[in-house]
Order: sequence, then structure tokens, then C-alpha cells
Amino acid sequence: MKKTFTLVLAATLAAASFSAQAQITLDGIISAGEIGTTPGKYASLGAFTPTHVGDAGFGFAGLLRMYGANSSTKLYIGLAGTIEAGGNNFQLYMDLPNKTGVPVGTGLPAIAGATTVFGTFAGGSIGGTKLELEADAAIATTGNGDVQAAIYTATTGVAKSLGDGLSATTTKDGVPNTLPSSSTTGAYSLFAGTRVAYLAPTGNITTNPGNANGGGEGSYALEYEFDRAALGLPSGASIVRVMAAYVSGDAFWSSDVIPEVTGNNNTNLGFSPDFTDNTKLPGTQAATVNVTVLSSRRADEAVVAMSVFPNPAQGESTISYQVQGRAQAVAVRVTDLLGREVRTLVNAQQRVGFHELKVATGDLAVGAYLVKVQVGDKVATRRLAVTR
Repeated sequence: MKKTFTLVLAATLAAASFSAQAQITLDGIISAGEIGTTPGKYASLGAFTPTHVGDAGFGFAGLLRMYGANSSTKLYIGLAGTIEAGGNNFQLYMDLPNKTGVPVGTGLPAIAGATTVFGTFAGGSIGGTKLELEADAAIATTGNGDVQAAIYTATTGVAKSLGDGLSATTTKDGVPNTLPSSSTTGAYSLFAGTRVAYLAPTGNITTNPGNANGGGEGSYALEYEFDRAALGLPSGASIVRVMAAYVSGDAFWSSDVIPEVTGNNNTNLGFSPDFTDNTKLPGTQAATVNVTVLSSRRADEAVVAMSVFPNPAQGESTISYQVQGRAQAVAVRVTDLLGREVRTLVNAQQRVGFHELKVATGDLAVGAYLVKVQVGDKVATRRLAVTR
């Protein structure tokens, strides 16, 4: 039976102080002390609830729960679960601010060759898979301990082992390993300074302590520590869209998805799934990671958690912000650099939570503008460049 895993990483993370430090020990264990709602601790991003059984899905291996945390300099993702030994792998796709990758609903470009899990194989290819996020980059860790990466533009993709294919990049004993600096240059510099730790149980997933509590405290996991500066995340509010998957070494996707595909249970997804087809794969298999780490001098911006992406904008940009505590009056305006109003996008009472607003820029003259978001008495401003 072909064995593959899919895990979709969907998240909302927010930290309100630049001095907040992550309280994560990179050791392949999601400990009780690392989980919480305060800045720097792991927040649960969802779970795969069907029981892992031997005759469905990928059998006795897979995803249990996903966690995320951040500090002023790092972004952490913890994937509680067990990767079967071999080429099966956890894949993490990322939509990063100020990057331009494969648009939503467009099939990932095929990458020739079978030297990485992102390549093309006799049975199928990662190419053609349609995601519900813009794919800028992806990173995968296999059951053999190799860490690999793919970098995408709108029409092309490249991939390689970040261990240069010479040896396992990470181990299975929970000891953190830093990706070799020689492998994280050029297009792969997004992953410069990334550390990885994975702890494998003594047997299959049933011997993972997290199997008994839905991926809760004590779970063995794959943990990533990303450098925020290398990823290009600004020092203020950042928006990252992410998706993760457990996939076989030859591009076959399993059932394990977070958020779960509604009603799918342990049915594998096969080659090149189309996550944008909600008639076949209901639900949204991607979500937003809202990372806010600001100094006290920028407390207003920390509360508003504003981001504008892509920026520069060519045709359209998205403004993201949050309303905290209670429903409040919100005003979103675009002005020129002298403060003269060009467009009012919102002037209304809005509910608590994160909001996204599309702004068409095709009718704006090329140049620089200011986007101002006011939530109650808190104001955040970002510069927006319009290009053709």
C-alpha cells in the first residue's frame, strides 16, 4: 500500500511585545510548558481527528496536531506526529510577504527529476497540485532525516536537498540541527539559519505519547525554527499563509489534512490534488498566520496588526488588520504622500477578529501611497507602492 501524509498548516499567531521571547525548546517534544496563550508559547493550530489505522490512510503513521509560536526574531512550527521511515515526508508550503509565487488555484509548476520529493516521478508529480494559498516556498523533512526545499516563482520551481544530498540533514533523536549555510544561499536563503529537530517514537504512531491525547502535551514532533529576517518578515505585523502536508516520496498525498477535508476521514488524496475544488475537497486547507511583534513605541500598530501584501502592488493588493476586544469603528483609507485622500475603502463598525480587504490598484497612477487603518483610537499606516 502506498503511504503518504497530508497536513495543512492553518494558523493565527499574535504577540504584542517586541521583547516577547519564544518559550520553545527545540527538542522534538511538545511539552506542557511550551503550550499556552501567552506570547512565545505554542498555540494549537488544529488536529487530525480520525484514528490512524493499519488499513486506511497511511496506516500507523501521520499527523496528530499542529502548533505555532513566534518571538521577535523567530517563527516556530511544531508538527506533532510520526513520519514513517523512508521517503515519506512532511511538506510545509509558505506564502510570504513581499514574495511572488504560484497564484492561488494555479497548478504548481513541475520540477524535473526525482532527486527531491518536490520532483516528477513515474506515477505522478507535485506539479499540477493546486493550493489555496500563493506558494512562494516549501520545505520538507523525510523519514530518512533529509531536509529539502522548493522555491517557486509564478511559473517556475526549483528544488534541492539542503544537506546537499550527502547525508541526513537532521536526526531522529530530538537533537536540533542547523541547515548548512552552504546550502541556504541564493534562492534558498529564505531558510538560512533554520533549525530542525525531530523525535521518532520507538515504534509506529501508537507509541508516540501524543497518540493518546490528540497530539497534546508530551507529543513527539517535527519542529522548525525559522529566522524571521531570512524569511523576509518585517519587524512589525506580518502575514504568512501556510499549508503543510504528509506526502510520499513519489508525490502521492495522504488523507491527513489540517484543517480536515470535511468527511474525508482516512481517504488518501492521491496525485496532484486540487484543494480549490470544494465540491471534492470541502473546507479550506490553508489559513493565515498573523505574527505581530512590535516595540512598545509602536503599541497602536501592534493592536491593529496591519499588513499590506503584495507590496509593491500590480493590479491588486490585500490589506489585513485586526479588531481586538469588541466590535469597533474602523476606517481604511488610501492617501497620497501629502495626506490627501485618494480612496475610502471602509468606514463602518466591524466585528472582533482579523479582516482582509482587497484593493484594486489598476486605476491608480504609478507611485507611492499611504494606507491608513484606524480601529477605534488605534492607527497604523503603511506605505504602498503601485507599479505596472
